[in-house]
Amino acid sequence: MQRREFEILVSQLRPRFLITARNILGSEEEAADAVQDALIKLWFFRDRLDGYDNPAAPAAVILRRVCLSALRTRKTTTDIEEALTIEAETYSEAISPELMAAIETLPQMEQAVLKMKHLEEMETEEIAALTGTTPGAIRTALSRARKKVRDIYLRNSI
Repeated sequence: MQRREFEILVSQLRPRFLITARNILGSEEEAADAVQDALIKLWFFRDRLDGYDNPAAPAAVILRRVCLSALRTRKTTTDIEEALTIEAETYSEAISPELMAAIETLPQMEQAVLKMKHLEEMETEEIAALTGTTPGAIRTALSRARKKVRDIYLRNSI
C-alpha cells in the first residue's frame, strides 16, 4: 500500500476508531493515544494490507489489542498503587521500623512485590497476575529486592 492510499484509509478509519477506543477505554485522552498507537502499528503493517479485501479488519484487530493492552496497564498500575498505599502502621507490627525504612527505599515495583509476598502473604502467581508479569519476573524482582533490603539494613545497622 502506498503512502497516499494509507493516508486515505487512515482518514476513513480515524473517526470510527476514536469512538471504538473511547467505548473500550472510557476516556477521550486514552482513546486518542490508543488510536495513534494503533495507526503507527498499522503503518508498519501497511505492506501486507493489500492482501486483505477489507484493510479495516486487521486495523480493527490492532486497535482492539492496543486498547486491551492499555486496560491491562491501567489495572496493573492501579493494583500496584493500591498495594503501596497501605499504611505503614499496618506493617509496623510485622516488621521493625528500620527494616520498613529499608523497604521504602526500593523502586516502586520491587517495593510492591516484596510487600505483597512477605507482608500480605500472596503467592508468586497471584502477584504475577496482579502486575501483569510472569512468575519468573516476580521471583527475580523479589530476589533483587531482598538483596537490596539486606544490604541497606546491614549498612545502616553497623
